[in-house]
Amino acid sequence: MALKLIRNRKGRNPHIAVVTFEPLPSRLASLALGTGDIDCVYHLALPEVVAAVGEHGGSEAQDLLHNMVAGQRLRDVSDLPLVLAV
Repeated sequence: MALKLIRNRKGRNPHIAVVTFEPLPSRLASLALGTGDIDCVYHLALPEVVAAVGEHGGSEAQDLLHNMVAGQRLRDVSDLPLVLAV
């Protein structure tokens, strides 16, 4: 319902974000790279997920996570206050 209201909104759209603690890169990708309705996904433990995937994950999971972080579709939650302040 909220997405329908935003699509019909006149003027500047708000920043649509998701805050998550999801550990699996494939599920994070479905949020971050999904339909494009979400501007950014903020993760509560992104450095830990990057370290864990780097140590235990496969090359596909590592590439997927790297692409989301490099493309700024997945960011650490500590970046959120800076985005909201602007």
